[in-house]
Parts: sequence; structure tokens; C-alpha cells
Amino acid sequence: MAENTLIVTAGDVIEVQLTSETVVIEGAGARHVEPGHITNRMRLFVREGEGQEKKYDFDDTELGVRETQRVAIVRGKLKRVKEPANLLLFNLSSGEHDTFENGLAAYLGRTPFFGAPWKAAGFALLVALTFWLYSNFLMRGGAGGLASTMFAVMFGFLTYPVFWWLCGVWDRVSERMRYRRARKRFIAEMTGRVRAYAPRAAQSATQPAPTPMPPVAESPPAAEPSGA
Repeated sequence: MAENTLIVTAGDVIEVQLTSETVVIEGAGARHVEPGHITNRMRLFVREGEGQEKKYDFDDTELGVRETQRVAIVRGKLKRVKEPANLLLFNLSSGEHDTFENGLAAYLGRTPFFGAPWKAAGFALLVALTFWLYSNFLMRGGAGGLASTMFAVMFGFLTYPVFWWLCGVWDRVSERMRYRRARKRFIAEMTGRVRAYAPRAAQSATQPAPTPMPPVAESPPAAEPSGA
């Protein structure tokens, strides 16, 4: 994530375009490789702070947005990817937001530095070394020679696929747990950050109304002197 770049923009919506398209992947002989699916797309034309107008496309979002509302868009510039990925879309006027899971997974996801094959190789080597020490010194008094070495290599070779599978399962489970925590923390952080772009009317509406002053009793006017 350190190599990625976060982009946060906000502005007023001046136009909304909703379209849908059906995507069908075909192979040789016009054979459908997979069933078709419909992609709903929302294009927003946004006037940003300095007056420039930009358009943003969002696929399969359930967030409702109309003209004159104010939105904040959180995108992530990924390494070796040309276009930034959509991460979050905030409707600041209605106080709602939508997430784009594919972009979040690409932005927040992390690949272990040592993958399952390398971890498995380390564990298998440890097993082989342990067996060699036990066979060579404890069982044969230091005279194991080639037999102890061959048996140690065999045990390491046989346990390698098992360790590979176990390490792969562990990497998937641990990364899923880490990603859930990172996703929750990221959404909370962005929710607080985009409050600075909220409409002023919405901000003033959250402030408590002044307490009305109690009415002050006035003394009746003095009676005028009689002319009699």
C-alpha cells in the first residue's frame, strides 16, 4: 500500500448519466465461454472546487445521486496500473456512501514477502535437519553417514507438499483477516476525512440551535392625569 497513491476529490454534481451494457464472452465458433452479465454504469459530471468540470464512471453502484448534490470520490492509483481504481463514493448531501470491493481489494491487499513455497521449503529443511541430527547422533552415535543423510532428504522431500498446502491455507486465512481490519479502518478514516468537503448548509444544520431567551415582562404604561 505504501507504493500506491490515494486521490480524494469533491465537488457538485451537474449531470448524472445512467447506462447498462450486457457483456458476453465468446470463444471459437461463437461459443459462449461464460454466461452474459449486465453491468450498470453511472457517469457523474462534477464541478470541483476551482470550477473545472470532470467526469467519473462507476460500475454497479447502488448509491443514489442526483444533480446539485455534493459528492466526494476516493480513488487509488495502483502500481503498474494506468487508471486509478474507484475505492469509495460519498454522497455528502445525503450522508451515504458506497464501496467498490474490487478496487479496495487491489489497493489494500498485500502479498506475503515469503510465499507458501518458500515457507514450505524452510519447514521441510528444518524437518530434514532435525531427522538427520536424531538419526546420525542419537541413533547411530555419529556414524550414520550416507544412510542418515538419505533418510533426512527423503523426509524433507515428502513433507514439502504438506507444508506447502498448510502454508497456503494459513496465508489465505491470515490475509483475509488482515484485509477485513484494514478495510474497516480505511472506510472509517475516509469517512472522517471527507467531512471537510460537506456542504456548508449540512454542517450548520448539525450545530445546536441557540436557546431562545424567555420573554421579559414589561410594566404597564403609566395612567395619564385626568383633565377634571
